[in-house]
Amino acid sequence: MKANYFTKGLAAAVFLLAVGLFIATPASAEAKTANNLLNVNKTYTQYDVTGDKKADKLLISAAWDEQARMYHGCNVFINGKKAYSCNASPYLYAYSIEARRLKLDNGKVYLALIPTVDNSDIPGAAIYQYKKGKLKKAIDLDSMSKIGNHNSVKKIVVSGNKIGVTYSEMSYSLGLISFRLDYQYKKGKMTQRTTKPKLIETSQSYQKKTYWTASQTMDVLKSPGGKKVATLKPGKKVKIDKIYLNVKHTKIYLHVKIKGGKFGWIKGLTKFPGEDAILFKEVVYAG
Repeated sequence: MKANYFTKGLAAAVFLLAVGLFIATPASAEAKTANNLLNVNKTYTQYDVTGDKKADKLLISAAWDEQARMYHGCNVFINGKKAYSCNASPYLYAYSIEARRLKLDNGKVYLALIPTVDNSDIPGAAIYQYKKGKLKKAIDLDSMSKIGNHNSVKKIVVSGNKIGVTYSEMSYSLGLISFRLDYQYKKGKMTQRTTKPKLIETSQSYQKKTYWTASQTMDVLKSPGGKKVATLKPGKKVKIDKIYLNVKHTKIYLHVKIKGGKFGWIKGLTKFPGEDAILFKEVVYAG
C-alpha cells in the first residue's frame, strides 16, 4: 500500500514538473536575429515586420506577365494597408523579386526587396524599415553607378545588429569584382561600417592569374587620397587584395602590392575608360 502511494505521488510530481516547464518555455520563441526568405504573392501572418514585437499580416504582391515572363510592378501590404508601391519605370518590370525579412539582435526589423532584370542588374533594390505606416529606405542596394555598372547582390547575412551585403559589380577599374559591405545599426540608422572591403573575387579568379599588369603610369599613395610613395609604371605587375569605397560610393581606390616593391593605393576609375585608359592589361568588361 505504501509503495502504491509513493508511485502515485512520484507520477504526480513528474506531471506537475512537466506542466511547469511547458508553461515557462514558449513553444515557438523566435531567435533574436533572423533572415527569412519570403515568397512573392504569399500572405505571411507569423512575422513581426513593423517592429512592435507582434505578428503582422504581410503580403508582397506582384502581377506576373506570363507572356513576357516578368513581374509587372510590386506592392507591399502590411496589416491590409499598402506600405510600399513600385509601379513606375524604370523599376516596373523584373524577372524575379527576392524578398527577405531581416531582424537584428536589438529587435529592429527590415525588409529587403531586390528586383532582378537583364545582366542581373537590380534597379531600385533596397532594404526598408517600417515607419508611420510606410516602408522607408534604410540601405540603398543599387548605389554603385559611380564605380561601375551591372551591380547585383549575391548574399545578405545578419549578425547581431549588423547586416552584411555581398555585392558583385562590373567595375570601371578592374571589370568584375565582388566584395562585402557591413552596415551597423547606430542611433536609429543603418550606417556603412566597411570602407576597405577585401575583394572576394575578380576576373582574375576565372583566369587563374595572380598579378595585374599596369597598362599606364599611376601614382601609388600611402592612403586613399594621401601622399605619393611610389610610381607604378607600364608593364609592372601588382597584386590587388582590397578596395577603398567611401560611404557615398563615389570614390574608389585599389590597394596594390608591387611585385618585389612597395605597396599602397592607386586611384580607381569613376567612369568607363576608353581603350587607351584601361588601368591593367588583364581587365575584361562584360554585359
